[in-house]
Amino acid sequence: MAKARALYDAPFTRNLVFFDCEVQFDWKKHFLEFTKEIPPNGLQMVARLQNVQHRVRVDRSGAVVSAVPKAPDFADSPAAAKLEQVFDGMVSGGLSAWLPSSMGEILPMAPTKYAFEAIDTGYRLNMHGPGVAGTLLLQPDLRVTSGVMQLPQPMRFATEFIGGPSGYVLESVKTGSTSDASAAGEAGFSFTYQTVQGFQLPSLVTVTPSTTEPWHYSLTGCKVVVGFTIHVLPPAKP
Repeated sequence: MAKARALYDAPFTRNLVFFDCEVQFDWKKHFLEFTKEIPPNGLQMVARLQNVQHRVRVDRSGAVVSAVPKAPDFADSPAAAKLEQVFDGMVSGGLSAWLPSSMGEILPMAPTKYAFEAIDTGYRLNMHGPGVAGTLLLQPDLRVTSGVMQLPQPMRFATEFIGGPSGYVLESVKTGSTSDASAAGEAGFSFTYQTVQGFQLPSLVTVTPSTTEPWHYSLTGCKVVVGFTIHVLPPAKP
């Protein structure tokens, strides 16, 4: 397992504490992607939404989106307020889908027990531990391609990993809220990358909900904060 885990780029295991980026999103392009034109009464709302600037901070606990310098006042436009709320969810949700791989959690850690089984397409990895039960499929080069979990909650996912400067990085993931592969309702996430102070961080994120059109946003002007692990040696024996 140590060999498999070492193949993946997990920046939050390499002293990354958090990163903070500007969020770029084109509201007009977003609407035109699924409608031929924006009605005249919608142009003002699009312009108001576009004027709101956002940042996102990402650490091991999740992604938090904020409007800068202050939250918009859409009290007179319930539709704009709702879209702003949905946008925040898309940004945080997309980065939350990336976090497990960035923290090295896609492969099991102690005390979870695991067993590799050689199959025609690579390997099957069975996992079982406190609150964890599921199966992963891996290619011969140990890239995870899919998984089905029963615990901590029923779900399924399919992943594509590509090579990066420091190991495999997540290119895309599709997730379903049940372990039934025939069930509908998958959400999709895809990522391209940028290098910021030696870390591979998302640059362009596409979120495709199971029921609505895709959302594309980019992260620019990213700043990272790093920390260092201090190992305290036990006192010397007299």
